[in-house]
Amino acid sequence: MLNYMKIWRYLFLLCVIVVVTFAQTIQHCPQPENIRPCTCSVKKFGLDIICEFTDHSHISSAMTALKAQQNTIIFYLKLRHNNLPKLQGFIFLGLVVQHLTIHNSSLATVEESSLSSIGKGLTQLDLSQNSLTYVPSSALVNLHTLIILNLNRNKIKELRSRSFAGLDTLEILNLYENKISIIDPDAFIGLDDRKLRRLNLGGNLLTSVPTSALSSLDVLKKLEMQENKITSIQEGDFEGLKSLDSLVLAHNQIREVPARVFSHLTQLMSLELEGNQITHVDPDAFIGLEENLQYLRLGENNLHAIPSDALRRLHRLRHLDLRSNNITVLPEDAFNGYGDSISFLNLQKNLIKVLPAMIFDNLNSLQTLNLQNNKLMHIPEEITETVIDTLGVIDISDNPLICTCDLRWFSYWLKNLKDKDDDIMSKKKTVCVMLPENREYPVQNIPLERMGCVGKTGRISAAGITSSFSFDIIKLILIIVTAAVL
Repeated sequence: MLNYMKIWRYLFLLCVIVVVTFAQTIQHCPQPENIRPCTCSVKKFGLDIICEFTDHSHISSAMTALKAQQNTIIFYLKLRHNNLPKLQGFIFLGLVVQHLTIHNSSLATVEESSLSSIGKGLTQLDLSQNSLTYVPSSALVNLHTLIILNLNRNKIKELRSRSFAGLDTLEILNLYENKISIIDPDAFIGLDDRKLRRLNLGGNLLTSVPTSALSSLDVLKKLEMQENKITSIQEGDFEGLKSLDSLVLAHNQIREVPARVFSHLTQLMSLELEGNQITHVDPDAFIGLEENLQYLRLGENNLHAIPSDALRRLHRLRHLDLRSNNITVLPEDAFNGYGDSISFLNLQKNLIKVLPAMIFDNLNSLQTLNLQNNKLMHIPEEITETVIDTLGVIDISDNPLICTCDLRWFSYWLKNLKDKDDDIMSKKKTVCVMLPENREYPVQNIPLERMGCVGKTGRISAAGITSSFSFDIIKLILIIVTAAVL
């Protein structure tokens, strides 16, 4: 009995503690006039404070009003579109802030002590679209719980040694659209062998891959270096990035993909190379990517042929984008050896005139095929027979198609399409020209009966009226010859 009484007493005390703690953590906004022009609302995990189109003095007054409340937890503090060239020291002293945004506020200086007081609780810091010319390392060094740091769209010119030292828990670092042209080999010291998973260096002025600085980031998963001025890549550039599964090199000035350049990236699943000036892909370019690469984007380059020899080793490739190149000819074996896993194939905006009879024979998993805006005049039914049952989307618009019986497959396929994309396909304007009248018809509505096509479906097909007429003449001749013999 005594034991039960003790248990109930402990439970009662526990309930009291929980209730008291809960009461202490219930959040309330200050009176609106005390923080104006800032606004406050209560969210599930704390207060949401927004200060816009104001200046330092008003923001400081609002922070003072918030400090006057005990146990205040600010889940979101958003300072946007303000005149705030300097973040003063200790401005947040006495506050608990988990997500801090200072966006588009002309911020150029972050004093060393401005963030240290919230270092134990801050998990996300967004300083994007400001006027920072360097990484405010001394202000960041004590942010030991920070997970995301966003420095996009500033004016940072270089990453100095140990720029991010102290950020032990950082997982995502965004430096997109700065003016970075120099990265010290020790720039990321303090992030290596830690938790950094994603690094965005896109939209800067890099002319080569900063190999020395990157080589120690062995847990990095995604590296983005799009929209720089990188002119070449070579074997060894990505050595050390053994965990990388996504690499973005789009919209640089790369002219060729040399042998073994990605050989250290054995875990890579996605590779983006579109928007470069690539004319040549070495047959051994993708060594090391055999077992994991699934997404390859080579669009908007200057390829004159599908780099089949290089692609054949990619056994798990699902998404192949070759749009907007100068591909003119497709060999019949263009997809042999690797095509059976491809579900998405984009060949739009090339110069393809003819599709070989067996070009799609190995594409057993194909679901989306884009042939838009090429030079195709004919797409015979035999070419699509092997993929017609798996296709959910096919785009043949903006080609100089001639209306013939060869195109009847498209209208039958469209009518039978049960995929969710059928509305999109139905609205897509795909036309052909009827000769000799030079009249345009929607491909799904070409006058098959008037054209006289009798086919496998029992409607009308490839041979058309001409075949039927020829057959009748042959029968008539046979009858006449037989009668003459008799």
